[in-house]
Amino acid sequence: MSAPIYYIKNGSLRFADKIVFEDIELYLHHGDKVCLIGRNGCGKSSLMKVINGDYELDSGDLYQDPKTTTSYLRQDSKIDLSVSIYEFILKDLGDDAKYKADIIFEKLQIEGAKIMSSLSGGQLRRASLAKALVEEPEILLLDEPTNHLDIAAIEWLEDYVKSYPGSVVCISHDRAFLNNVTNKLWWIDRGVLRKSDKGFKYFEEWQEKLLEHEEATLKKMQKKLDEENIWLSQGVTGRRKRNQKRLSDLRRLRETMREKTNHLASGKQKIESITTDEAKKTRFIIEADGLCFGYSSAENKGLIIKDFSFRVKKGEKIGLIGPNGSGKSTLIKLLLKELEPESGRVRHGTELDLSYFDQHRTDLNPNHSLKQTLCPSGGDQVFLHDKTTHVVSYLKSFMFDPKMLNAKVSTLSGGEANRLLLAKALINPGNLFILDEPTNDLDMDTLEMLLEVLSDYTGTLIVVSHDRDFLEKLVTRTLVFTPDQGILDIIGGYDDYVKYYKKDAPVPVKVKKTSVALGLDPKVLGNSQDPGIFANHSSKENKPRKKLSYKDQRLLENIPSEIDALEARIIAIEKELGSTTLYMKDPVKFGKLSEELEVSRSKIDELTEVWMKIEEML
Repeated sequence: MSAPIYYIKNGSLRFADKIVFEDIELYLHHGDKVCLIGRNGCGKSSLMKVINGDYELDSGDLYQDPKTTTSYLRQDSKIDLSVSIYEFILKDLGDDAKYKADIIFEKLQIEGAKIMSSLSGGQLRRASLAKALVEEPEILLLDEPTNHLDIAAIEWLEDYVKSYPGSVVCISHDRAFLNNVTNKLWWIDRGVLRKSDKGFKYFEEWQEKLLEHEEATLKKMQKKLDEENIWLSQGVTGRRKRNQKRLSDLRRLRETMREKTNHLASGKQKIESITTDEAKKTRFIIEADGLCFGYSSAENKGLIIKDFSFRVKKGEKIGLIGPNGSGKSTLIKLLLKELEPESGRVRHGTELDLSYFDQHRTDLNPNHSLKQTLCPSGGDQVFLHDKTTHVVSYLKSFMFDPKMLNAKVSTLSGGEANRLLLAKALINPGNLFILDEPTNDLDMDTLEMLLEVLSDYTGTLIVVSHDRDFLEKLVTRTLVFTPDQGILDIIGGYDDYVKYYKKDAPVPVKVKKTSVALGLDPKVLGNSQDPGIFANHSSKENKPRKKLSYKDQRLLENIPSEIDALEARIIAIEKELGSTTLYMKDPVKFGKLSEELEVSRSKIDELTEVWMKIEEML
């Protein structure tokens, strides 16, 4: 192996009385692609700043080849907003680097002539990334480089980093990005730097072995195992079995949906309009029919949403992906009736209870404490849908230190603010929960916690995100905004889009529109090996709707109202059981109500299954 271009031996860093890390040892060689991971606050950014020369070690040896240059994409950049993007990036590089800048600008959707003060936070972030890349240093330090990038830009960046001749050290919560680009791993765990010569793809397996060895060592030494500390360090792998079961259940659910769903995902499909009563029977909560919408400004001419029809069914988990500016947020606003379509219509089902997670954090008051944010009416209890819990306990479940209870929102980091906003939104998420870029600034453990919470959420979920791994592990259905095929409506996640549409997918053809969803001629499917996704639609002209028996027709009409009555009864029972004095006053009644609650929930499951079978018969 060649000599390292950078190394630290026995390095320690302290801030006041706090030890950030101590006695670490690391080596960096040409071509290393290192992912630097660890919990928020463990010292990842501090180590990056040591490598960049911003911080000095308190003790230890540090070596850097005199010819080695470093460039750093940091989270807390101080930028001169009075200059143009070109001036910001080409300063000290000269005009000879302009051609490289133009290539990167195109990939990152940057207009070099714009003044920095006119840019949004996301655009400033992309400009800072472009500057780090144009400088082409021997050591490239990237702190959350995929934030505010769409999937096309992320995939381009992956290829760029993989082929980069120098060394790269990267902090990122984007697991798919780290899987694809890294060949080494540094993990800061409880002040210790652990190193692996394999990339992030093998992290969970390696981490599990380390922790098993640590547990065995502690047992041999007959020391009490600190369960909370081990849980904190395990993060994702500590709940590995649960993760695997959740993903297995998700895959089975997608396959079931493919078998039962007749539409193949073209944004130009048509659906039958339904009345309010029919919407209640079929349990759809939002129906969009023939939506068209565009902007008249010079920058956004033409239709962004064109002839789009869409139904959202209760309990679905839907992901929205696509390039920045492709219309994802516009579609959300149309579905929420915040925008009026130029043509077409949007109908909401009955009793729609909406909760919205805004990436701009407008729902957080910077002058409020964490306690005030979660308990706006006072007191110290958080009232969840089926129980109450102390605000400190609730904050701990979102990985906050109880000492932060009275801290101001304005003092939180970006990741902490996102966690607090999620905690607030999840107190009462309603039956339709919409999240706009929820993964920005979150560490991997928080992302795993969020996945668990959202996977267990029984309402309908719509998530806008560029995090491919997050969506792949969560959603049952995906809307992909494409420049040439419109909006693709796919059963499954991003991997299904890549497999069937992105590269070697059959090109959708125009077919005659009918009063039901558009279908594809089986001839165009070629040798497709997944009849679930590429299922043919049969229109009413070719395949008449099956006539139900009198009994089934009555069930189809009556089941929705029965389910609604059971759901109302469950709410009433849960309210009674929520009383802190019921058990002491009347334990017999408490037992009967608990039994009735379980019976009612089981009955809803039975009725839903019967209803789905009748719907499938149609």
